Amino acid sequence: MENLLPKILPGLLYFIPQVIITIACILNVRHKNNSSGILLLIGAIIGLLGAFFYKVAVPILIQQLGTEILSGPITIFTFATPISFIGAILFAIGLLLFVQEKIRMHQTTNKAM
Repeated sequence: MENLLPKILPGLLYFIPQVIITIACILNVRHKNNSSGILLLIGAIIGLLGAFFYKVAVPILIQQLGTEILSGPITIFTFATPISFIGAILFAIGLLLFVQEKIRMHQTTNKAM
């Protein structure tokens, strides 16, 4: 276990921005429940889970099971990578919708003046 901590510590530090992003998405959904906020939140949660998997779970699994987990016909990466990709796409679409809403709101405010 002593050798494991230096391997997962950088991964744990990687969680700080992921957690902040997820909290910001939760606050956004609580303030204004719309499709962009929900997509952002789902993408952030999937991203947080993906980060946990790649930065913490994989080093632990390699420590416990060896490198056999990285090879074979079907690895856990076969399932984890597309799920992380879907999370990133959902977050990107949510961010795009969020920015479009803000631009529309800003344009409406400027026209009213």
